[in-house]
Amino acid sequence: MDSNETDFNVLRQIKAHIDQIHPQLPSQIAITLGWYAFKALMDSSHFNRGNSPSLFHIIHTKESDLRPYDKVANPDDVLMLDTVFEPHYWFDLHAHLQASPDFVGDLKERIFGYHEEVITVCSLSEGVTSGVLPTLNSHLNEEKKDNVYLAVLPSINHSSDALFNAFSSLGLLLLQGAGPIVLMDRSNLDSFIGVNRVGGLLTGETIIRYVSEMILDKRGLVKDLAKLSQSFKVDLFTVLMATGSSLEIYENLRNILDITLEQPLMELDLSTASLIYVLVRAPLMLQGQLSKGYIELQVNDWLKERLNLNVPQICEPIYVDEFNDRIDVVILVGGFDSRQLFRTINERISRFNRLIMEHGFYDKEVWAEIQGRLVKE
Repeated sequence: MDSNETDFNVLRQIKAHIDQIHPQLPSQIAITLGWYAFKALMDSSHFNRGNSPSLFHIIHTKESDLRPYDKVANPDDVLMLDTVFEPHYWFDLHAHLQASPDFVGDLKERIFGYHEEVITVCSLSEGVTSGVLPTLNSHLNEEKKDNVYLAVLPSINHSSDALFNAFSSLGLLLLQGAGPIVLMDRSNLDSFIGVNRVGGLLTGETIIRYVSEMILDKRGLVKDLAKLSQSFKVDLFTVLMATGSSLEIYENLRNILDITLEQPLMELDLSTASLIYVLVRAPLMLQGQLSKGYIELQVNDWLKERLNLNVPQICEPIYVDEFNDRIDVVILVGGFDSRQLFRTINERISRFNRLIMEHGFYDKEVWAEIQGRLVKE
C-alpha cells in the first residue's frame, strides 16, 4: 500500500470518527430572578458543567451595589438590569421593559433553541422579580418553551407592598398563560427543617435549590408537568416534601410519605387538590425494592387511606448512584382551592385598590382583570 492510499485511509477514519461526534448541549436551563433566588442557587455545583443544565441570574444593579455578586458568581452568568429608579413596585420595571427591546435581546443571547426545559426560580415579593416576570413569561411563551416557576409567595404578615407585588405579577402570569407555578410560602420555607442526602441541615433558601435540582434530575419532567398542567387546566401547585429520610429508620415508604404532611410549604386544604405528582429519589441499590410500580401502589393507597383523595396521580422515581439508604420525596399538589388565600391578600392590599380606583395609581382595567383572575374565578 503506497503512502497516498495510507493517508487517504487515515483521513477517512478521522472523518468517520468526527461524524460520530455529537455536541452535548444542555436541554435544560434554570433562571433566577432577584436576589433571594440568586442566593439560593449561586453556589450550586449542579449547573454549567458540560451537558448539565445551564444557569443564569437576572438581578438589578441596585441589589449588586449592596451585595457584590461577582464574589460568588461568574459575571458572564449574570444579566444585570440597570435603571435610574429604584424598582420597588413591580409595574415600574414592567413598564420600563415593555418600552425597551434590549431585555428580550439579552434573553435571546442566553436562552437557546436547544433549551427545551426551563425552571424559573423567584421570590414574588421583590419589585425586580415581579417586574421582570411578565416580560420573561411572554418571551418564553413566544419561544414555546416548557417552563416551571418555583415561586416564593410572601406570607400574609409581610408588608402590603410585598403582597401587592406578588398578587399583581402572579395575576398577570395567569392571565398571559404560564407554565405550572409551584408556590411556596416564605414563612413555611423559613420554618422548615430537614436534612439533605448526607445529613446536612436543609432549610430556607437551600430548600428551593434542593427542589429545583431534584426536578432537573428527572429529564423530561418539566415537559411532562407543562403538558399535565395544560391538559388538566391546573396552574398552581405547592410542595409537600420529606428529605434525606433513612429507610432503615422509617422502615417503609408509607411512613416517609406521612412525614411530608408535617411541614407543608404552603397552608392548603388537601381535600381540594385535583392532581398529584410524586417524585421519589432513592439510591440505585434500592431500585428493586422501590420500583416505579411499587411507588405508584404505595402512593395510591396512601392518598386514599390517609387523605381520602382519589385524583389523577403520577409517580416518578429518580435513582442515584449512592451508597446509603436515604429517600427524598417531593409531592407537587396541584389544583387546590386558592381563592381564600388570594381574597385574604386582596384585603391586605386594599390601600392599593383605593389608590388605583381613586387616583389612577395603576391601569384600572388591568387591575380589575388581575383581581378577577385571582379572587373571583
